[in-house]
Amino acid sequence: MKTTALLLATLFSISAFAHEGHDKNPGTVAAPHGGVVQGTSQIYLELVTRKEGVVIYPFDHGMKPIPLKDVKLEGTMTLPRKTKAEAVKFSPEGDSFVATIDATGAYRYTLNLSVVLGGKKEKLEFNVEPQ
Repeated sequence: MKTTALLLATLFSISAFAHEGHDKNPGTVAAPHGGVVQGTSQIYLELVTRKEGVVIYPFDHGMKPIPLKDVKLEGTMTLPRKTKAEAVKFSPEGDSFVATIDATGAYRYTLNLSVVLGGKKEKLEFNVEPQ
């Protein structure tokens, strides 16, 4: 009887320790500007929505800002009920890229980004809810 109780106590304590420190989602990255962060093999992009469009902040995997001169960013947006994507023009502004997007009447749109860093081109997709 004592052996069974000891065995059960040991098992419960092991499972309690096994869970310790796993209360955060693995692979999630905190967004420094309150936006949404997605990454590729070499870069993280944080997307922040604002009334007139979006702001994109580029970061390395250590979440240090990447100089805009080192990044090439192109994008298209697709509104619901439309099959044709529209080009989105990004302009550098401070430590970010800014785009004016007219999503009037849409509750959501898809923003497809093509980012080039160090000669390597990668793609990301964001589902954006306009403000």
